[in-house]
Formats: sequence, C-alpha cells, structure tokens
Amino acid sequence: MHALRVRHGLRLSVAFGAGCLAVAFAAAVPARAVTSAPSRPDRPVYPAQPVRAVRPAWPAQSVQSLEWWFSAWDITTKVWPLSRGAGVTVAVVDTGVQASLPDIRSVVLPGGDVTGAGTHGMTDTMAPGGHGTGMASLIAGQGVDGGVLGIAPDAKILPVTVGNVSNASVGEIGSDTMVAAGIRYAVDHGAEVINLSLYSLASSASSCDPVLQNAVAYALQHDAVVVAAAGNEGGSGNPPGQPASCAGVLAVGAVGPDLSLWSDSEQQTYVAVSAPGSEIVNLNADGGNGLAQGTSCSSALVSGEAALIRSRYPSMPWYQVVQRIINTALPKGSPVPNDSYGYGIARIPGALNAAKYKVAASAPNPVYAAYQAWLASRASPGRPHPAASSPAAAPGSPGGAAGPAIVIAVVVAVAASASALAVVAARRRRRRQV
Repeated sequence: MHALRVRHGLRLSVAFGAGCLAVAFAAAVPARAVTSAPSRPDRPVYPAQPVRAVRPAWPAQSVQSLEWWFSAWDITTKVWPLSRGAGVTVAVVDTGVQASLPDIRSVVLPGGDVTGAGTHGMTDTMAPGGHGTGMASLIAGQGVDGGVLGIAPDAKILPVTVGNVSNASVGEIGSDTMVAAGIRYAVDHGAEVINLSLYSLASSASSCDPVLQNAVAYALQHDAVVVAAAGNEGGSGNPPGQPASCAGVLAVGAVGPDLSLWSDSEQQTYVAVSAPGSEIVNLNADGGNGLAQGTSCSSALVSGEAALIRSRYPSMPWYQVVQRIINTALPKGSPVPNDSYGYGIARIPGALNAAKYKVAASAPNPVYAAYQAWLASRASPGRPHPAASSPAAAPGSPGGAAGPAIVIAVVVAVAASASALAVVAARRRRRRQV
C-alpha cells in the first residue's frame, strides 16, 4: 500500500470515494510525495482544503436536461416500462446521505454509521458538497421540482457512513476496516446491491486487503451484488485500487457523453464494464446541484442498473445479475475485454430484457470466476470451505484498529455558470447512444 497523494489545481484527493463530487474551483496546492507505508495501522489522509458546494443558478428544468445518460440508455422509453427498481434496497457505503433533502428523503431508509458518530447514515459528513448524497441521487433521485432524477427511482437507499470527513483537519477519515464493517452492516440490513464509490491503493490489480475481501465474500454469500469504482488515478500513474480489485466485485470505469474513456479512469485488468462518469449532474448535500466527473458516478449508475435488474428478476442470483451486465455491454476498445472499458459500456435496456437479449450459461463472468478462484485458494485440509453460491443452469434467464485509509478523489468538472452550461450543452449534442 502507498500513502496518498494530494493533487493540484482543480482536483482534490480527500479521504473517501472515487470522485464525482461537485465542488468550487480550487486554488493550486502542492503534491505530497508518494511513500511506502505498512498495511497496519491506519495511516491518516489529508485533504487539500475543505470541500465547497457549487450552487448553480440553473433553471430547474435544465438539471434533468443535463442527465445525458437518460437519452443514451433510453431510460424513460425502454427501461422504466420494464423496471424502476421497486422492492430493491441499494446500500450507499460512503460519507452518509443528506436524507432530509426533498429529492431523496422519500427513498432513504434509516441506515448505519460505523464511525461512532451516531448519524445513522442520514447526514452527509462531506457537506455542503456531499459525496454519498450525490451517489444516492444518481441511483434513486426523485426529480422534485425538476431536480436530479435517479435511474432507479423506486429503489430504496440504505446509507452507511464509513468515514467522517468533518474530521479532515486531523487527518483520520476512513479505513478499509471501516468500509468492511459498512459492507457487513449493509448486508445485515437487507441490501441487495452495495455501491462502493471509494477506493484505497492496492499492491496489485489482483490483491485485496483480507478484511475487505472477507466482507465482500460475506456480501456475496448473502446474495448481494457488490459494485465499486475503478478509481481515478488513470492519468497519474494508474495505480490499482481496492475494493475494485477484490474478488467478486464488479469494477466500473468511466466514459463521457461521446462514449470515450474519461481521462483519469483507471485502466486495470479488474475493470469489468464502464458507464457514464463525466459531465455528471448530481445533488449536493446543501440541496444544490453540481457537475462532476469520476468513477464514483459510473459505479453508482451501474449499481442503479443492478437494482433495476434485481427488481425485474427478483430470483436472479448476484452472479447472474453481474453476468448480464457484463455480457449485454456495448463492446468498446480492442481487444474485448480490455483494461480501459472492460467488456464495454453498460447497456441497461439489453440487461433488463432476458427474453430478447439472451446470455448463455457459458458467457464470460470474470467477476464470478475471480471469486471462485479466491474461494478455492481459501480451502485447505481440515478447514471449512467458505460458502459459495452455485451457478444456475442458465445464468441469462430470470429466475478501532483498521486498515489503510480509503480515498476519495474529488474531481471537479465545471463551475456553475451560463458559459459552463453552454459548453456542456454543446457536448451533449455529440453524445452517442449505448
């Protein structure tokens, strides 16, 4: 593991997620050196400066017009007639969610807080900008008064706080052990999809801190889909990150409106699919909206996709949900799969229609294969084999002490202004359908 590097200019590295948070333009700050550090005990992570919210003076109706992934995925015409995510609980393991906001309060359940702060996940500790709040809005935002609409608006959000960003001034903001505890809390409280828009540096693309890996395995053994951000250091050395690298996790990279790879999206062997993660409008913890970019956003949107599938096919086990997401993706890059896009860009309409878009039992499922390999590596004489779900015949058919600190790479795309909106609107005209 390595100590984290504070970025300069408009990019901040603060503890705890993989990006996609709207903040104001920041002054340049010097970079910290990257140094080696032991995996125990926790090491502190220092943000460059406090995160500030963007308060755009946008007409309410323009917010939803900027959600370019709605038209790219035909959400209203091809997705919502099949599923809106009803009956599915998505855990947002993050900085907490500002549950009082009109756009999300009707879908946020009382959650948990593993930091001991007693927020029950109902307060975003990264306010006023917020991170968990933004992820929740992308998944299940209600679009109140023309605000941010989530792609699975009938799903429920279970917020789980795994780091207190208000303590940034003293450095300790989160850890792998806290994230692991958050995953277990989510499982024990009924989450069927777990979104991890966060990462810490991993020693390799196939390594995962044991405490995180065991928590992921616990989730999979309880039939939860685990989705994680691929990471935001693709343009800065491209170091591997976890929990994206953990066996059984569906790791997601980020693309822009023209479907090209976002420049800082991690390019790693663990990337399974990619999804919209650039020029993303989402909800701030203060009730405003902001434009942002990062694999946090793409992870949240694929978690929303998983919720839509689980709602439509409630008996479909986690590994089949993952297999459908992977094998209905739009192939991108060469060869396929590749470290940039994985198997391609997620296509929700195909993933939701198992009758029309069949996925054979023999279709690739690298996420499940990695988990099975991890299970096999854990087996030894006299030692019980960890429980594993058995694949069905037709995966495509319906049926205190802690680890290294977790990082949020906060990436800001645009400040709220008329000129910025004009730029985004022009780019939206170049978007492609997936």
